[in-house]
Amino acid sequence: MLSAKVNLVVGAILLLGMAGPACAQPPKALRATLGDYLEMPATGSFDSSNARSWIARVNFFVEEPGARRLFVTDQTGPLYILDKKSRQLTPYLAFNGSGDGKGLFARFIADISFASGLVGVAFDPDYRRNGKFYTLHMEDAASAASPVPKSGAAPNLDLSKYAPTKAIFTPSAATPITRESVLVEWSDTNTKDTEFQGSAREIMRVQLLIGIHPVNDLTFNPAARPGDPDWRVLYISAGDGGAGERTDSRRLNPQRLDNFGGKILRIIPDPKAHVGASQLSENGQYRIPADNPFASLPGARKEIWSYGMRNPHRLAWDRVSATRANLLAFVIGSNAGQPRFETIDVIDRGDNFGYPLREGPDLKPLSPVFGFVPGDGTLPIRISDTVVLEDRVPMRDSSLAYKTASEGDAIAGGLVYRGKKWPALQGSLLFGDITSGRIFYVKAADIHAAKDGNPATLAAYTEIKTDLATITLNRALGRTPSGPPPVASPAGAIGNPSIAPLFRVDMRLAVDSEGEIYILSKSDGMIRRVESIE
Repeated sequence: MLSAKVNLVVGAILLLGMAGPACAQPPKALRATLGDYLEMPATGSFDSSNARSWIARVNFFVEEPGARRLFVTDQTGPLYILDKKSRQLTPYLAFNGSGDGKGLFARFIADISFASGLVGVAFDPDYRRNGKFYTLHMEDAASAASPVPKSGAAPNLDLSKYAPTKAIFTPSAATPITRESVLVEWSDTNTKDTEFQGSAREIMRVQLLIGIHPVNDLTFNPAARPGDPDWRVLYISAGDGGAGERTDSRRLNPQRLDNFGGKILRIIPDPKAHVGASQLSENGQYRIPADNPFASLPGARKEIWSYGMRNPHRLAWDRVSATRANLLAFVIGSNAGQPRFETIDVIDRGDNFGYPLREGPDLKPLSPVFGFVPGDGTLPIRISDTVVLEDRVPMRDSSLAYKTASEGDAIAGGLVYRGKKWPALQGSLLFGDITSGRIFYVKAADIHAAKDGNPATLAAYTEIKTDLATITLNRALGRTPSGPPPVASPAGAIGNPSIAPLFRVDMRLAVDSEGEIYILSKSDGMIRRVESIE
């Protein structure tokens, strides 16, 4: 049941000392020079000292297949098209229709803190032919507004077949569900225009415990080709909604197979695709591959690909050849203030990484909810809070793990560099820290080699030095028209939420088909590009 077909890497990085013996030698130290690429329209809340509201919540950056355009998301609701040649930014779709918002979704919610609002976007591999792409956004579960997009919010949007789906259950221990993540398919009939023309379809909505650790990211296998089992099959990362820190039955959610919390999902969004090798979902809006590890296990969510994670924040692919790619996921560890690990984990089909019982190489304090952890490092297959099978699976070991303290806060999902522009980074995994803006790299081969069954074996990493923290702070101060300015943290404390008000770089990483590396920073609403590496 647990044989591998697609290799998956799940990662979350801690930013202090090594937690165990290093695997291989760390790569050499590098310095990168950054240059401004684009200043995003200001959408932040300038009257708030909460650093997460400044200045434009630019969150996602993905290249349109076969074109010179980039799609850029702002968590407050706008989805933009960016022409790489002219650097012209054009509003494409507006998601925020709550309150006085003129956008599509009246239940849309973009909290100041953490992941919310318009979360992500991914293109169908056959986009040039079918015009399909997919978005994730968050809605207020308690809102009385209609979940159907507003008529007229996008003039050329056909809503005749749009229907809300029943929210997929998340165990909440009788606590009210406050948020829902919504996956939508968009079919653009004119992909050469900067104005959307076509239809939309809701694929699924998922209950969330609270506003943190939602359904985070979505991606397709770039090495899959027509006829392959993975062609047009969508991978989705889902956080645990903070369940792993609870002391009641919610703590079980990342281990339970009856919900999506703390999981990687694998679905076929087009109900007409892979019909002979899949089954239709309960809501009839997507299909589930028959080779998913729990597709035939009674009581389990058949969409689950791997599990036992806290917050798989981002997904990325390492395309090692024309026909083979390994999926990477970046997973944020436990709350600051607790002993915590953030890890890079190489995941195979059906793997259980043990959260909340383990992070990185260390077991976490036991909870009465779980009881005894056997010395053989295995866990039972748990269907629900009461249904536990006799079958057991091993807790998989991490390939890279660091312990958090005053430096660092949360992993900024990155990329495996396979371009030609920067030879020093060829075959390396780049990642960063969201709050401090530090950027690191590790050889992708070392990540795979470190999955040897020994939790103490860890791949070594090196920092790529930049001036990102300084330049984002200066730009943020220059773009602030009113309200309290962001305050730079003391050295070594940037990103620690116990210090407020606090300046956060709030960075993300991206790469395009030409090998250009981009850095997105919410604090000053800028997109930058790597100009040199030495």
